[in-house]
Amino acid sequence: MASQSFHPNRSLNVYSIPPELLEALSVRSIQSEGEATAGADNADAQPEAHPLAAASSAGLGCQTCPGAAFDTPEDHRAHFKTDWHRYNAKAKLNASKTVTADEFDNVVDGVSSISGSASASSASSEDRITRLLKKTKVEDKEDQVDSDEEAELADMRRRAHLRTAVIWFQAKNTPPALGIEPDTQIGVYRSLFPSYDTAGDYLNELKRLQLGPPVPEDEERRIGLFMVAGGHFAGMVISLRPRGKSERQEVKGAGDVRVLQHKTFHRYTTRRKQGGSQGLNDNAKSKAVSAGAMLRRYGEQALQDEIRELLSEWEEDLEMCERIFIRASTHGKKSFWGYDGAVLDKTDPRIRSFPFPTRRPTQQELLRCWHELTRVKVSHLSAEALAAQDEAYIASLQPKKQAIAKPVPAPTPAPAPVPKLSPEEEARQDRAKRLEDMVRKGRVDAVRTFSMRYPSEVTPATLGLAAMTAQEEVLRFLLLEAKLDPTTPLEGGKRAYDMAPSKNVRNVFRRIAFDHPTLWDWQAAHVPSGLSEEAEAGQGAKKAERRRGLREKMKERERARAEAEPEPEPEAPPLPSSFASLGVPSSGPQKLGGRLDASSGLAGLSPEMRAQIERERRARAAEARFKRA
Repeated sequence: MASQSFHPNRSLNVYSIPPELLEALSVRSIQSEGEATAGADNADAQPEAHPLAAASSAGLGCQTCPGAAFDTPEDHRAHFKTDWHRYNAKAKLNASKTVTADEFDNVVDGVSSISGSASASSASSEDRITRLLKKTKVEDKEDQVDSDEEAELADMRRRAHLRTAVIWFQAKNTPPALGIEPDTQIGVYRSLFPSYDTAGDYLNELKRLQLGPPVPEDEERRIGLFMVAGGHFAGMVISLRPRGKSERQEVKGAGDVRVLQHKTFHRYTTRRKQGGSQGLNDNAKSKAVSAGAMLRRYGEQALQDEIRELLSEWEEDLEMCERIFIRASTHGKKSFWGYDGAVLDKTDPRIRSFPFPTRRPTQQELLRCWHELTRVKVSHLSAEALAAQDEAYIASLQPKKQAIAKPVPAPTPAPAPVPKLSPEEEARQDRAKRLEDMVRKGRVDAVRTFSMRYPSEVTPATLGLAAMTAQEEVLRFLLLEAKLDPTTPLEGGKRAYDMAPSKNVRNVFRRIAFDHPTLWDWQAAHVPSGLSEEAEAGQGAKKAERRRGLREKMKERERARAEAEPEPEPEAPPLPSSFASLGVPSSGPQKLGGRLDASSGLAGLSPEMRAQIERERRARAAEARFKRA
């Protein structure tokens, strides 16, 4: 199958990357940078290739020992018993660097044969190889680490071992025909790869993941996706090869995804808006005996049985899956393994969890997760941004616990000392509080006595306080007897007249301004004009006349309303009743316990009906008064 062409604005499938792009990729990680640097140093130091490297491509070789080549199968089998191969095998297991034959000779130079005599046991040989590995590691550490800080940094870099959710590859020296920018990084989820210890293995695995020529349907590569949560289950087996244009799509919304198996079902296992399964609730508390709890227990068991039955039906497809992604809680995973005849095993290396958040298990959610897993991530970061990202990643790793000295708290600044008042100032503040209290309570005699004893402490601010608290008697005393100036600006540039809250208080200023026009500059005091007794009486007469006119209008309105209403029909004479002699009325609501009064006739009526009856009564009373007049 031909691979897809790369386009910056088009999604690229992990399993269909163009070969030109694959050849230009390199793993973008902290570890791979160190390997690339070491590789460059080794290339500079040893420009000539090992003489056996060329021969290894034509004859038999060893994947563990670099540069190993053999002409016959006998030599190939004998190589696995040599100290060189044993050393490299242990070094590879310990994530150490493997050595060539010449480098191995230099390592053991000056040392007797590691394997010892022919009669030496294999166990003693293994012990000597282990000691040699430890010795080489100690020598490497002594050469590379010079201080405690460098040792800590080296340890942090060792733990930064490609454990991120996404493995990033960097495209370098790509052909111009691909149109890839220099600062382009390509990311693939690490869960699609096996667990490797070196960065170079991820690049080799990415090349191996690419789709090859078409194969029969029963041999196609595939991936399984399963989700179970809240009583909802969704499962799907998807082929890595896209669907052909002539093939029929049975799953709605799948597009070109080739879905081999799919199934969804739901059982009642969780109480609405409560969360948690019934089984977990039973384990945490006593076993509930309600009908709902019994239904949920039955739903959990039925859901588990249906999942296990489905896995048995899909056993052949699951055996051919390269990866199996499962999203389930600890309790929900019991449906997949841990029972007799289980199709899956908990220790199966193919089982993965989804490396990103997922929603409710549905077919559409599985398709979304499939596209997210198989879509190549593309980013464009500069070298500086990548370096900063690496440093942040190293800093995020948890270092070894060290004794951290508690920081010495900074000395708190002492509060500013409060200036101590003299006895005279304290007495002055006390008198100011007493004067304010007297003005607020309207004690004119006390204010007069205070002003006689302390005339300098009665200021225009006292006049503004009297006007603001509406103390008319105190205000009149301060203006006429204490002779306080009402033109003095107070808080906000206001005058004492502006601080009056009502018309009556403002009239005090106007009356004094009329009686004593030359006492102060009343225009500067914001007093509009003086108010005489005749003018005040005229204002009262106008106000009374206005009220009288309003009352007349109300009477005319009531008279017109009474004339517009139709006359009530005469009531029919009451029928004789045998209970009249007992004092029981013959009409109206009857009530046990005595005779009804006039007010109880409105019992049982709504407030609107009561208001209407009351208005009618008032209209009749007003009409009767007019007739009598």
